[in-house]
Amino acid sequence: MFKKSLSLSFFTLFFTSCVSMAPNLELNNSDIIPNSFKNYQQIEKSENISLDNFLIDENLKSIVNLVLENNKDLKIALLRVEESKSLYRIEESNLYPKIDANGNFSREKKDEVIKNSYKATVGTVFELDLFGKNRSLNDTAKNSFFATQYALDSTKLALISQTINSYLSLASNLENLALQKEINLNLNSVYELTNKKFQAGVISKEDVLSSLAMLKESQNQIITYENLVQIDINSLELLLGSNLNEKLIPNSLKKDDSYVALLKAGINSNILLNRPDIKELEYKLRAKNANIGVARAAFFPNITLTAQTGFASSSLNNLFSNSNSFWQLSPSINIPIFSAGENSAKLNLSHTQKEIALNEYQKGIQTAFKEVNDALVIRKNIYTKLQNQKELTKVVEDAYNIALNSYKIGYGSYLNMLIAQKAYINSQKNLVQTYLEELENRVEIFKTLGGSF
Repeated sequence: MFKKSLSLSFFTLFFTSCVSMAPNLELNNSDIIPNSFKNYQQIEKSENISLDNFLIDENLKSIVNLVLENNKDLKIALLRVEESKSLYRIEESNLYPKIDANGNFSREKKDEVIKNSYKATVGTVFELDLFGKNRSLNDTAKNSFFATQYALDSTKLALISQTINSYLSLASNLENLALQKEINLNLNSVYELTNKKFQAGVISKEDVLSSLAMLKESQNQIITYENLVQIDINSLELLLGSNLNEKLIPNSLKKDDSYVALLKAGINSNILLNRPDIKELEYKLRAKNANIGVARAAFFPNITLTAQTGFASSSLNNLFSNSNSFWQLSPSINIPIFSAGENSAKLNLSHTQKEIALNEYQKGIQTAFKEVNDALVIRKNIYTKLQNQKELTKVVEDAYNIALNSYKIGYGSYLNMLIAQKAYINSQKNLVQTYLEELENRVEIFKTLGGSF
């Protein structure tokens, strides 16, 4: 019996090697991917941009690793991959015959005669995939599975960049908070000096009120930065799914290269094809292309093979003897004749869905290219802007110190000191913001180039 069932299995498997009716899909990207990025040197070969090489700060590394382990969005994306994997395995199982073994016993009485009947069978019901329908369904499920895997990578990349930016924002707001407290001490000293001068009759009440207004404005700025610091901590804790360890909180914004690395000058434009969101769109396109094969196969006959082999006997002790063996082969065919245009509509639908997916894929590549170019435009001039802001801050600080000292000894006017003071405060904040922009630009380049992890 088992030799017969084995032969039957090979017979059915012979029909699983049919060619899919899905059209060949050739992705020619030369028309939609330019040869090089703007403002950057072109190289022949591209290397993966590793997260380990990109992250430098140890506290930042720890936070990113904790996010990758515990983030809820990431866990949801991982479960979707498992869901898609199960669907793929279900479709893949349809490519092979399903063999079942059964045994039964019946006892009946007829004309005062009691008869026993024993039966042991091995059977299979299998659709012969002569026109590649099951093969195309399997390709659809497989490519959808790959798409969800790259969707998971896209989620990881987005979370990594969001975590780094939240950490840098926290560092910059802590820097601004410390700076504002320092400025507040200075403004408080100026207010006390102004009040003494008013008491001595040297200046008017208006100067005292202006100085007090500046002090109160500074105190409100301190409250604002304290709120922003707490908001940044809350954002990191949401990403972490737990409380943020105080030891991992930065003290201030470090103005050097100790947070994240800067990408080397040479970039190959083909690196875009390895971005996880682009790979996701590519496999979605491949899945839609495979659906065309499913729709085409619906126009052809559907052949199903039902086969059974086994033993039947009225006695259990000689059930498995050769004289009691039997086999049965029952092929059936279902030929589509009239479906009111349903099959044609499904085929047209599959072609339309493929065209939509193709345009989404091309648009995704073009959007990715724009994102990289935007990041590189900022990178091109960021150091010039940073250097200018440093020099501006130094000049404004010197001017403020001169105005303040002149006012203290009674030579300078309060108005000149006030103007210099506001310029100094704004320049200090702008310098911190420029440092933050430079670091965020590094993160944006890492993200838009699809950094690996």
